[in-house]
Amino acid sequence: MFGKELKMIEPLQDLLLNWKVHPSSIETMESHPNVYKVRSREKTFYLKKRLNSSVDKRIEELLLTSFLLEKGITVERPLLTVSQQPYVRQHLVFYSLYQALEGLPVQVYSLASLKMVGNYLSQLHDRLRNYVCKNEVKEWEIETHMREWIGGQDSTLIERLSAGFLGRLNGWSFSYSKLPHQLVHSDCHPRNILIKEERVTGLIDFERIRKAPRITDVCYFLAGMLKDQVLQGEGGQVECIHAFMGGYQSDGTLTQEEKELMPFLVIIFLLQYTFFYDQKGYSQVVSTYIPFINRLVNSGDYERAFQL
Repeated sequence: MFGKELKMIEPLQDLLLNWKVHPSSIETMESHPNVYKVRSREKTFYLKKRLNSSVDKRIEELLLTSFLLEKGITVERPLLTVSQQPYVRQHLVFYSLYQALEGLPVQVYSLASLKMVGNYLSQLHDRLRNYVCKNEVKEWEIETHMREWIGGQDSTLIERLSAGFLGRLNGWSFSYSKLPHQLVHSDCHPRNILIKEERVTGLIDFERIRKAPRITDVCYFLAGMLKDQVLQGEGGQVECIHAFMGGYQSDGTLTQEEKELMPFLVIIFLLQYTFFYDQKGYSQVVSTYIPFINRLVNSGDYERAFQL
């Protein structure tokens, strides 16, 4: 096993010379097999292997993250190689290197930290609204993805989750489509937000930028938070949502229509997580998610948490 690992690491050492980085250690991230943690002298870097990417995407990432840094939003930006490119390309695979930002991914959900995260995302969306992409950016097709997940599940699971909810998908889709679309992060889960001492220190991984209503980022984060809490057996979900919303709406940007659609969108993302775990055969996780989702759907307190 060690020999196999060594064979994989040795080419990466040569690859890192494109950034003049001489690693003292390289390790594969357990939960992200295409990400390598690199230590060199007293610095830490992350080398990310990008599959199904393109030159345009890699250039757009550099331009966007540079723009956000100029606007006061701390984000992960690709480092330039000795040839002044934000990537190294080997056949159809792209590699980008990033210096580690301060802080750790959100894992503990205090009310103070959630308020800070909400405010940070509000600032991010304000800056993204004013960014003009050099290349075409795809739409985040939430409804399409949802129907694809539904189509790939057995009827028993769908029946257990459908109770008066999935039938509302068409009505929700019409209202959602009328919201203003802008550039969003689109992978804004808690692990991509860094925090230290209840202060947000940065946002990472701009691989999947897309266009969508800004509440998609907000609801994706909240769904990730709720998913973590239910697996950890924690309560206080309504209070956590309320704290986050207070931070996001500190400048009063959300419309009433957005706030009314958000509880539904969070449930959609939670359902997608449920379908994913069901597909992977994690029946115990699914059996925990289904009653939790049903409680949210039938809870007036849940919907009221989005109204400030």
